[in-house]
Amino acid sequence: MPRNRLRSPLTCAAILRAAALRDRLLRARRTLPACALAGAVATLPGCIAVGGTARHESPTLGRQLIDLKAAYDSGALSESEYTAAKSQILQGDRR
Repeated sequence: MPRNRLRSPLTCAAILRAAALRDRLLRARRTLPACALAGAVATLPGCIAVGGTARHESPTLGRQLIDLKAAYDSGALSESEYTAAKSQILQGDRR
């Protein structure tokens, strides 16, 4: 029986969107305590400099391949879908 018989097939784009969503959620979890700390410190007297960046770094090629392999190992992707998505990721890196 194929690994993906009961699950809907995922495309490479869907996997990449899920990885991006995971990254945004992880960043949000780190941001909330930092905002609470900044609010607490802002009530103290004195001068406070706060800086940051809104830069988003896309997942590395290695991270994409690890996420893809995890999806395959969990049964979310069939072998043919895994192979196609992997080649798409590797070819996309050469452009």
